[in-house]
Amino acid sequence: MRRNRMSGWSRAALLLAVGSGLVAGGIAAPASAAGPGAVQGKGPNAGHHAWHSSGHGKGTHRGWHQGRNQGRDHGQNHGRDRSFDYAALGDSYAAGYGGGALLDACGRTAEGYPALLDGLDGVALVSNQSCAGATALSTPPGPPEGPVDLPEQIEALAAGGLIGRGTDLVTLTIGGNDVRFGDVVAACAGPELPATCAPALEAAQAYAETTLAAQLQVSLARLRSLAPRAELVLTGYPHLFEEGAPGPLSPPAQALFNEGTDKLNAVLAAQLGRGSTFVDVVDEFAGHGVGSADPWIIFDGGPFDLHPNATGYQDGYLAAITADVDLPSWHGGCRGRS
Repeated sequence: MRRNRMSGWSRAALLLAVGSGLVAGGIAAPASAAGPGAVQGKGPNAGHHAWHSSGHGKGTHRGWHQGRNQGRDHGQNHGRDRSFDYAALGDSYAAGYGGGALLDACGRTAEGYPALLDGLDGVALVSNQSCAGATALSTPPGPPEGPVDLPEQIEALAAGGLIGRGTDLVTLTIGGNDVRFGDVVAACAGPELPATCAPALEAAQAYAETTLAAQLQVSLARLRSLAPRAELVLTGYPHLFEEGAPGPLSPPAQALFNEGTDKLNAVLAAQLGRGSTFVDVVDEFAGHGVGSADPWIIFDGGPFDLHPNATGYQDGYLAAITADVDLPSWHGGCRGRS
């Protein structure tokens, strides 16, 4: 019997799993601790940054862009004598939690998309401040008892001189912990649709549209003031559950939860301004949710439940970002469904 079938999961067991999995973090060290690209001993270089322009055409990857078309050409603007400086922020989905061996108390891995982007020719990850369990708002407990939240991550970049006019790219994944994805999954779990599911999703959406949106606006404005020439990239979340497949949620609950994810992604995207890109990863993960024949979302009763695996970070997040963001040496083009 497959362990991700509901017959192998009591609702109490699911509560424990999602409590320790999706809202990961536990005891977290400051995000400047050792890790993939945490701090590489250098500040951002000065140089020109061209703004991101239009999105892709119909039938290609769904990235949402805000910016100006200035004939972007990284071959001219970012020669061999200058790196493409990059800073990463966010929660466990940014840290790569679940992708491989944990490298520090913030749950970062070498399989997370910041490390994967750093591996591209010409991209230099100056600092990776992402931390599992992070929220957009500063919430107790703070480090070392709790994770490093987004406002503290941003100020760590500023205090360390790791972000500035020479920063070309800032990536961010945040919001899932704010709306308590794990609690919502538990409220929706069961062989039938629980009465608690729809109210939990409605409460999460209301929080996203008010408190989360307002704080994200503040953080994005702070990032823009610190890195006026950088492209700010905000990534969304995938559909965790393969609709109609066996899993911890009934088919009606799967549909409701995935719809809730779409609504959260829409709230996140709506907060962006000029020089910013929202990267939607739903298409990349299609066919790879919990219960599918080839899942990219972990659900085995361990601490990494409801996080992408290494393939999800590589073929999901990295593929979506490189399809929608102009990078100095990337010529991969847009990905479709896989």
